[in-house]
Amino acid sequence: MFERSHMILEEGLAAKHFPGVCYAIGCRDEVFVREVLGNRQDFPTPIAADLGTLYDMASITKIVGTSMVALRFVEEGRLGLHDELYRYYDNCPEDKKHIVVRSLMTHSSGLCPHMRLQKYDPDPKNAVRSILNAPLGYPTETAVEYSCMGMIVLADILAKIGDRPLDELVQKYVFDPLGMETACYNPKVENVAATEYREYLKDVNGGYQKGFVHDENAWFLGGVSGNAGIFASIDDMIRYTRMIACRGRFEGKTFLTERMFEKAIYNYTPGKAQARGLGFQLCANEYFPGGDLMSIGSYGHTGFTGTSVYVDKDTGLWGIVLTNAVHYGRGRDGLFRTRRLFFNSIINEYLRGKQ
Repeated sequence: MFERSHMILEEGLAAKHFPGVCYAIGCRDEVFVREVLGNRQDFPTPIAADLGTLYDMASITKIVGTSMVALRFVEEGRLGLHDELYRYYDNCPEDKKHIVVRSLMTHSSGLCPHMRLQKYDPDPKNAVRSILNAPLGYPTETAVEYSCMGMIVLADILAKIGDRPLDELVQKYVFDPLGMETACYNPKVENVAATEYREYLKDVNGGYQKGFVHDENAWFLGGVSGNAGIFASIDDMIRYTRMIACRGRFEGKTFLTERMFEKAIYNYTPGKAQARGLGFQLCANEYFPGGDLMSIGSYGHTGFTGTSVYVDKDTGLWGIVLTNAVHYGRGRDGLFRTRRLFFNSIINEYLRGKQ
């Protein structure tokens, strides 16, 4: 089973859509396939990837780290989905005061979708203030526009509630309970997939970024941010994905209650441009990065670097694809098509294998 799915990734590798890939396929708690192909970097010198290679998860950080801590805090009665921003920020601008936590998580807050924070204030301690002082991109809850800014604000709120930095909260509430032993922010190990060429790094690894977060805003914030920053291996991501495929259960224990998890994958934005749960991207009757065959309500996320994880809601079938496609630059159309074909194929091969 899954021979065609494997072949699709081999074809993507041969077409130079990415230098290497670690991938896994499973259903709920079971793992069917766990493989690695190609290199963790092609430049300046090719180095093979292996199952221990850490990948920059980019925006998958939103569902692995930030959203999971938020959901745990909701369960503990420390955070409410309808908490308004004025509760956490003195002198909150009038047009932001009544934005609620749920809107931050569903990308419907209206906060400016795209900002290079360093250009607004050179001190990262003032980043949230810069976000709150920027004009709204649209009236709150009238649209969905993907935004890292809402997750950066949410991470700051979590740090206030938890009285410790986001990376420590994620370690306590996510990595440790799930046994994600190598997942981290700001990795200190050598076995990390290299990402994009940066001229200012030309004297380090030939200019190819490795070991610190690719996202510019997360880098500005010291590598620990609500929108990006987590690095993880395929085994780390398998443990996380088994949990979300089992709707909050992990190895016989409750990571999230079933009620909380169902709230997390509920579509709060029907009829809008994107179907969004609490951090999760959902499948609706529209273009979906996880392909054409996932059932309505399937859930997961992608990362700008080339990572993706999706769970089919009806079957519990899941796939993880970890690549560093931005090693070749930001033209990723080939990756996008390969990803859609891969997820189509795993659904097809699984369903046919069940007949």
